[in-house]
Amino acid sequence: MADPNERRQSAFRGVGVAAALAAQLVVAIVLGYGIGHWLDGRLHTAPWLTIIGVLMGIVAGFVGLFQLSRVLLP
Repeated sequence: MADPNERRQSAFRGVGVAAALAAQLVVAIVLGYGIGHWLDGRLHTAPWLTIIGVLMGIVAGFVGLFQLSRVLLP
């Protein structure tokens, strides 16, 4: 029979991994949006650089998500 403390630690580890993966994706998208929006304001190209920034953030977020999942998940 598994030790209750061991099961609790395993559950907390799972929550931590899920939070890290979600944060990776969200931060990349928000950062891409922010940079694109800022550049649109400076260069008067709205909404093109914002759209490109969000798309690049999505791609970067998923690449980081896959890399982090390979490290964190057994």
